[in-house]
Amino acid sequence: MQLRRHPAKTLPIELNGEAIVDSLTEINKKRVWASRMVRDDELYIVQVQGIPGISLPTTLVVKKCQNVNLALQVDDNVKHRYISEMLLLASNSHDNIIKVVDIIQREDANAIMLVYEYPVNGSLQSWLHQPVDAVRPLSWPQRRLIAIGVAKGLCHMHHTCKRPIIHHNINSSNILLDQNFKPVIASFDAAQMNMAGLDQPLPIAGLPLGNFGYSAPEYGVAASELTEKVDTYSFGVLLLELVTGRMANEFGADGHLATWARKNFTKLMANQQEMFQSAVDRDIPDQAQYMKEMATVFRLGVDCTAVDPQKRPSMRMALKRLRRGCGRGPFRGLLACYLL
Repeated sequence: MQLRRHPAKTLPIELNGEAIVDSLTEINKKRVWASRMVRDDELYIVQVQGIPGISLPTTLVVKKCQNVNLALQVDDNVKHRYISEMLLLASNSHDNIIKVVDIIQREDANAIMLVYEYPVNGSLQSWLHQPVDAVRPLSWPQRRLIAIGVAKGLCHMHHTCKRPIIHHNINSSNILLDQNFKPVIASFDAAQMNMAGLDQPLPIAGLPLGNFGYSAPEYGVAASELTEKVDTYSFGVLLLELVTGRMANEFGADGHLATWARKNFTKLMANQQEMFQSAVDRDIPDQAQYMKEMATVFRLGVDCTAVDPQKRPSMRMALKRLRRGCGRGPFRGLLACYLL
């Protein structure tokens, strides 16, 4: 099911447990973002009023867990997961990370709910991959700002938080856009706080594999231990997706975007700009004037998806490279810089 550009209009309700429960119907149930966890969580979009510090009315996402058997209460493991997610998000607020508003526990309804602010422009995935005639295509300046915003959110998680947070589920479905196309990172179901610190391995026991196409190759090694560089890999795929308009994983021999980009990078960057131009998303308006800048972002995407995690840049370095826009010289110089 594709996300609609604007949620269906509903009458504002007061933010309290009873009103939230009463407002959750099949009509406003949506697939807002993609969770890597296989769970019974349900997501709803509602419009509410009465929240201190938030302009009114406000559109919210409600993530609800309720047992199939309504006579049974939600188990303690689910409650712990919801509370942990709320505490993680509430204690690490950032403009490019989805904001959690409240947690609602309803013993009489045998349900637990997390309430988030909802960026009303839907997911990046829906803007990049739905039929061209359905929406206005994203311009390159918009795509570049989206890339920078996601990088800022991940940089905050990896480098600014007291303990590094690994998201484990970065993909275009989990990047939501507000009315000004500012991106926010959503779907923190699988996020982990690395108590050992930056660059320290984090055991993968109990973590499922992520979305194929975005997941770093080290997920597939049974004895592997992960670092925050798994997020860097997924971010690199996102950059390649923004430049090429291709999906992270498609049918065919060249369907895996990161592998295709690494394999063809030298050929695409070799002397003639026309070679690289053939790989750029045709839906990007006025792309000729941004071709060199798109090439630098493509190169960063290739660097971020290096098979060896140690060869991937940190998110701090990735953000720095995006901001300074280096490599605007001739393609020959860009390739020489890459090969050093």
